[in-house]
Amino acid sequence: MSGQGEYAYPPSARQVVLSRARSGPTVALRLLAADLQARRVAAGITADAAAASLGVHTMTLSRLEQAHTVPKPATVSHLLRLYGAPEAEVDAALAALSEAKQPGWWHPWRDVLPEHLAGVIDLESAADLIRAYAPAVVPELLQTPGYARSMLLLHHPQASPDEIDRRLELLRVRQQQVLRRPGRTVMLWALVEEVVLRRRVGSRSDMAEQVEYLDRFTRDRSSGITVQVIRAADGPHPLLLSGATSILRYDHAPLADRLVIRGLHPEAAILTEDPSAISTYLTAMDATAVIAPSPSTPLDRILNTEKDPADD
Repeated sequence: MSGQGEYAYPPSARQVVLSRARSGPTVALRLLAADLQARRVAAGITADAAAASLGVHTMTLSRLEQAHTVPKPATVSHLLRLYGAPEAEVDAALAALSEAKQPGWWHPWRDVLPEHLAGVIDLESAADLIRAYAPAVVPELLQTPGYARSMLLLHHPQASPDEIDRRLELLRVRQQQVLRRPGRTVMLWALVEEVVLRRRVGSRSDMAEQVEYLDRFTRDRSSGITVQVIRAADGPHPLLLSGATSILRYDHAPLADRLVIRGLHPEAAILTEDPSAISTYLTAMDATAVIAPSPSTPLDRILNTEKDPADD
């Protein structure tokens, strides 16, 4: 183990860099786009008027404000001055634009990274609070190497050993980028169904290691990670009708919360910022957290009513 809360994964296989466009807008681009839209609205300028000032169609401006395209520096400068931004803020926005043009940290793993997941981990990497519901398996951000490898083999049965190693290395780096950012404590609150701890994944030692890893967060609350187990004996709760879910929240005011619902197939995944959907899931998470035992409850106290999966 290389540090508290961090497991040592095997060395990555050769990183294949493919010559195709980077996956999706980075958070920096999303923030810049949201800031431009907010400034336009605050200045009382319509989208039609701003587009006319640029000499472009309103749809072009809309795509820019939705982070669907990367604007040119001259476009950003023109719009910010039109909206009355001070020169220092124009310079800062141009620096942000330069950052937005850089590939995301996941760029070297594009050959094994589905486009929809690239968008998710991009947003994860900038979130300040992540609330997750895990109905069937341990959340990826909290998986230990042995557990994660078994899940990857299950999900990618035709993959070569090198590909599995690359996917495992991607997960390791993802966990670092999301949960162990220098100078910042990212909050993760995971609601985990009891069955997740009782279903053995991998070897007995793999499962024992995974349960012990989760249990340390019931004893040490300084990490920013909260693990709360929903006992089967607690009965039904509002999240029972949901699949694996996470809500991403940001300190950046222009960046809206995101709701992520993962499915078995990439096309079944949902990524939305719809306020009504997010409010519904937040309410369900709050209600379920009230039903479940306190996050400080040791996992062995929850598991001791039946045999531990690690004892099989």
